[in-house]
Amino acid sequence: MTMQLYIINWSFQSAEDQLFATQEFCEYFQNGKLNEFIEGFELKFIAHTPQDGTGIIICKAENASIAFNLLNIWRENYDISFNIKPALTSEELVDLKKSTDE
Repeated sequence: MTMQLYIINWSFQSAEDQLFATQEFCEYFQNGKLNEFIEGFELKFIAHTPQDGTGIIICKAENASIAFNLLNIWRENYDISFNIKPALTSEELVDLKKSTDE
């Protein structure tokens, strides 16, 4: 099955939640849990902007519900808001442009 590229923006609702979630995330990262294989999901990149409690995840997933379900534990435990958007790679954008020009 083809994997869709997703851009996921997140933001914390409180500084306290950000503090606790950052601690847990660092433990996940240090224990290699972010490198674990998850069927139908491939993590590409995470960028953190702690100064304003936001960040971006770039991933590929078979569908948005896989990404949504993986983020659910963070959403429920730390009141994080996630915005999941499908995206195109540069190559996919060029292919799309070519197909509309024909």
